[in-house]
Amino acid sequence: MAETPSPWPVVCAIDFGTTYSGYAYSMRTEYERDPLKIETNPPWTNDGPGTLKTPTCILFDKLGDFHSFGYEAERKYTTIAENTQHNNEADEDDESDDDDDDDDSEKATVQTVKEEDNVNDWLYFRRFKMKLFQDASMRALKLTKLKLTAENGVKMPALKIFSEAIKYLKHHFENLLENSMLSHDDSRPAVKVTEDRESSWSSNILWVLTVPAIWSDQAKQFMREAAIQAGIKDEQLLLALEPECAALLCKHLALTKKADECNVRTFDPDSKFMVVDCGGGTVDVTAYVVNENRSLRELHCATGGAVGGTNVDNLFFDLLDKIFGKTVLQIFQKNSPSDYQEILKSFEIKKRSFGMETNSTKSEKAKVTFSNLGDLFNAFADTGKTVSQQLKELGLNKKINATTKTKLRLDESFLIGEVLEGPIEDIVKHLQDLFRTQNVSEIDTVLLVGGFSECPLLQKAIKEAFPGKNVINPRDGSVAVLKGAVLFGHSPESLSKKMLELGYPAQKLELSSESFIRKSRAFYGVATDVLFDEEKHPPENLVFKDGIMMCSDVFDCLIKKNQSLEVGKTVIEKTFRASSSTLANIEIYRSEEEVEYCHGDGCKRIGEISAAYSGGAESSDRRLFSVQLHFGFTEKIVIAKDLSTNKTWKAKLNCLL
Repeated sequence: MAETPSPWPVVCAIDFGTTYSGYAYSMRTEYERDPLKIETNPPWTNDGPGTLKTPTCILFDKLGDFHSFGYEAERKYTTIAENTQHNNEADEDDESDDDDDDDDSEKATVQTVKEEDNVNDWLYFRRFKMKLFQDASMRALKLTKLKLTAENGVKMPALKIFSEAIKYLKHHFENLLENSMLSHDDSRPAVKVTEDRESSWSSNILWVLTVPAIWSDQAKQFMREAAIQAGIKDEQLLLALEPECAALLCKHLALTKKADECNVRTFDPDSKFMVVDCGGGTVDVTAYVVNENRSLRELHCATGGAVGGTNVDNLFFDLLDKIFGKTVLQIFQKNSPSDYQEILKSFEIKKRSFGMETNSTKSEKAKVTFSNLGDLFNAFADTGKTVSQQLKELGLNKKINATTKTKLRLDESFLIGEVLEGPIEDIVKHLQDLFRTQNVSEIDTVLLVGGFSECPLLQKAIKEAFPGKNVINPRDGSVAVLKGAVLFGHSPESLSKKMLELGYPAQKLELSSESFIRKSRAFYGVATDVLFDEEKHPPENLVFKDGIMMCSDVFDCLIKKNQSLEVGKTVIEKTFRASSSTLANIEIYRSEEEVEYCHGDGCKRIGEISAAYSGGAESSDRRLFSVQLHFGFTEKIVIAKDLSTNKTWKAKLNCLL
């Protein structure tokens, strides 16, 4: 066998977020000198100062072809919406002034606007990542068949939307890398994204794609398939769990920089801490104990749910629905798309100031104003009431004022209560429930990371709810996942995965200080047959094989719930007989509780291992083969072996059935 492969020369991590996305990277040579020397993407440009991440929104043209991503998509869509709205208003003016002689220049302006694209012809998607988060009742949905609805109501396959977004970020980094190699200037060159061009560095890049730890196996594989469609090779792709990445960065901050906000004692052997990753869509909570070699052992399976920052936005629009009604809002969105987009952007900006120190001295009568609502007020007038009358009927007239028929002014304290307090209470309650469990109750350090973690009101609520805990919001909290994912790409686990897929035995894979020892979130097993016992087995499971009475569909448990999973050590090997001379299929089942049969309550088929033979024994008999399932990695890895030829290869666990 060849010598041990070397680590990847370049690691680029893509944080594909619900609200914002971006990437970070480092060279191996830089990592070995200073692991924390991690570069992020150049600031994404908007109307104001550049930002570290760009909005997760994507635009397709009327033919369904990719047009733009992030701020560029947002700007283009807003421009089209403005032109469409101008066009609608011009049409109304034409109807009212049919008998008037129009000025030639005014006619020319109207004609120019009419020639612009109509916003209803374009497909604009925003904050679509959460569509992959499925609750228990939705997991039967095939994600490969999932379609998402654009702002204009047209549906498009989710896989195409995700893959085009990832492709954009991929090309953006590759162009940055190429330009940097050609540039002799210390300053970073501007990046012009050129698609469908193979970078000279492409084969040397390990791509790390972050995913929530609470996602299903199906959702994680969907992200892998989207990345492959985006042009990332399967063997150059690593999925990383978001809270683990944040923990890895915090550990490096503490041990390398001795940073005050991540006290080094947090990562002393036997120390316990919790990571609360508050993103835009989900909140991921994990808990760890530090081993002697400073590797991290999971104390509790990742928990959380769809209680992230976007819930705040949803509650704001629930409030607008309450005031104006859904039908009126839909009319406003259709007829005044530019003003509707302005509300979205305005609320995104205003909510960031809630609870800031600069606002702490404000009186309870501090106001939050939303303008350019004239068309919304006019649409509501068709109901026969004014907005002021509606507010009075709802009992909100002392908290919300409708001024000059174009503005809404809301008491800031009222708005905070309506849109922020609920999501914050949900997060605090979830943490309170967790701290009642035995393994977690003794933890005294809580690391708050993720974009929503920077909300002062959330920080304050958690500190007040847990006065005896050390609640830390690290300096790099909003990009902790992104930078930690780069560290994860350089970690020994990344190299171990590469070695395993190249055929190195699991015994050569060793734990290091960078390793995570994870816990299984469920029972995993396969269906098997056992000798039939009339007193024990149900008659409907009786089958005859070679004249012998057998009980089919018995759940053969491979991994138990909460079992520790270690890289290179948690390896399950099973021997099977192929379903044909060229194909082997194994079904994998998952259950939240201990079960006897694979089709019992709570037990579901989550995937299938397909191993196709490419040659070997000449016999047409069904051959024996063994399958090794490696459960210690962020993704389950399957290595198949043909026992007639001793040939091994990486097989695929397909969860997108």
